[in-house]
Amino acid sequence: MTINLRNLFKDIDRRYGITYTYRRLKRRSRRPFFCLIIGAIIIFYLLTRWMPHEVTQKNINYDRCLRNRLEQFSRDHEEMSTIFNHEPIQYGEIVSLPFTGNGYLGLSLSSQSQIQLLTDIRSPFISSGYSPIVHISSDTWEASSVTIVQMKQGLVRRIQCFKFSQERSAHVTQTLYVHRQRPSLIVQEIEIINPSEHTFDLELQQKSQISKIDVKQLDEQNVQFDSSKDIYLMITNQLSTRQNNLIIYVIITNKVISNTHVKSGSLEKQTILTVVKFSQPLTKTSILNETYFDEWKNRLQKQAKEDMASALSISTVRLLKEHINTWSSIWQSGFRISRSLAPSAMNGDIINRTIYYVLCSTPSPIYEFNIDEVKRNEFNQSLFQMDQCYESHSTLIGEKLWITPGDDLAVSQLAHLWRSTLSRKGCFTLMRSGADGVLQSMLLSIGGIRFRTHHLEMYLDPKELHRDMFFRSINFGKQYHVNISITVAHDNRAVIDVSIDNDNAQAYACDAGCLDPPTKLSREPIRFPVKMTSPPTAILYIAEDFEYMVQLKDTLHVKEVEIAPPHAHDVLALHRHGHKLGGLPVLFWIVLAFLIIIFHLFLLKIILNEMGFFKHTLPTYTRARVL
Repeated sequence: MTINLRNLFKDIDRRYGITYTYRRLKRRSRRPFFCLIIGAIIIFYLLTRWMPHEVTQKNINYDRCLRNRLEQFSRDHEEMSTIFNHEPIQYGEIVSLPFTGNGYLGLSLSSQSQIQLLTDIRSPFISSGYSPIVHISSDTWEASSVTIVQMKQGLVRRIQCFKFSQERSAHVTQTLYVHRQRPSLIVQEIEIINPSEHTFDLELQQKSQISKIDVKQLDEQNVQFDSSKDIYLMITNQLSTRQNNLIIYVIITNKVISNTHVKSGSLEKQTILTVVKFSQPLTKTSILNETYFDEWKNRLQKQAKEDMASALSISTVRLLKEHINTWSSIWQSGFRISRSLAPSAMNGDIINRTIYYVLCSTPSPIYEFNIDEVKRNEFNQSLFQMDQCYESHSTLIGEKLWITPGDDLAVSQLAHLWRSTLSRKGCFTLMRSGADGVLQSMLLSIGGIRFRTHHLEMYLDPKELHRDMFFRSINFGKQYHVNISITVAHDNRAVIDVSIDNDNAQAYACDAGCLDPPTKLSREPIRFPVKMTSPPTAILYIAEDFEYMVQLKDTLHVKEVEIAPPHAHDVLALHRHGHKLGGLPVLFWIVLAFLIIIFHLFLLKIILNEMGFFKHTLPTYTRARVL
């Protein structure tokens, strides 16, 4: 028997009216369906606005010429020891003053900067009113530029690209530094490369003397040195200070040609050397003595000539190497912290920049050429006199200590605030050694590390150890340094790794409470858990005497000691991803929430249909009798 399905469906439709019912339901449910879709779209939009967004670095399409020039600094930039500032500032960059100094002189690579004189580390900078900075421009070619602060090398650079076409650009690199081993020397190097087929015309401007009411010019003359054919300008000025004292200073610098023409496919280099010698603040009464005044002026002029002759006697490559090696020696100690994407979090670039500014405002007599060995040994001795430094909580929470200086004077004020803070917390003797001692003091203050008579202890709140930290080469005794690393492990608990850089040294460590036997330290890191005690004590102790460490346990007097609990996942996620939702992209959570809402809306519609919320009047069919 053959069944005709088409006739069967027609018969069912004729008897029960299914097609009519479906069409009527479709017409009546169309409006709620469209309202449902529109509502879902609105909810999706609001979710994308309200949900937190992960902070990421945008891939900005910089000028190709600048991008190629910056490749050589990319590794240091990733390690947060180098800062880029494009003009104008690009997304993700922190505005930083391109400042360089050596504790006697300071200068920034900006149009408003002048040579700053530091007569005393307890006093602010004194502006000389003079700027040797050469500003380079072109009226013909389109320019783009970036400023670079190389903190580990003590250098600031400006790279300018002048576009001839989409494919070809000439570039100019300016390098500025205040020499670390030669306190009176400022070096500015200019390198111009023209790979195009055109002659490259540039205008070089040097503002030189800037008119100031409190500056009086005493003398100006041209000088020449045997080792150079160039003519140098020597200026002698008198400067009035706010304390109604007078300073005599002498400046010797190159004469700069205002315009330069670089031929096609050629390279041109210029070096501008500037020597600055200045007196101590003199009273106006003493200046009235002409003999005394002339003695100071002649002495400074003679010293300036000697310093310039010494700088000219060696190559610029050697000058740069001396400077970089000295900064590398200072930066043997340091601090590193993992990057945080949390709002307003302070990262390594800001910390390194602040330390760099303070070091630029601090002399380093240990490395200077013109200091006698007796003084050098005294400064070296004070570098290891750390007792009672640092007596307070971590300086990481002090907002004023990490501000962004906008000009040279702000750098001076920031450095003064740091030195005042550290001096009042027991670090005065340590800082007498100069930049090395100041760096050690800053590292101790960041880590809440305190030196006692015979031991070191680290005071950090276990509840605040959300990020990885590494303290490199903390001075501990004259024979070795200590390295301390704090890491958040996979179980979200913080742990401490400690090592020393000399296997022949005797050093022991224990964690909070010192209930466990002291552990001997070596070059291989020794791991300790972060513990909490009641009452709160240090999380780490280090000493050179084993018996002393054993007895230390009996002097701590703690009631309870337990391993610190794991950190909350949302707190760690905020630092690692910029939001509290974990490592998955924010868009994933938005889509998931959207799907859940849509599902529940459809479920609600089905329930309302079953409850008769959408009532429809269906036609009544009378079933025909079959005789």
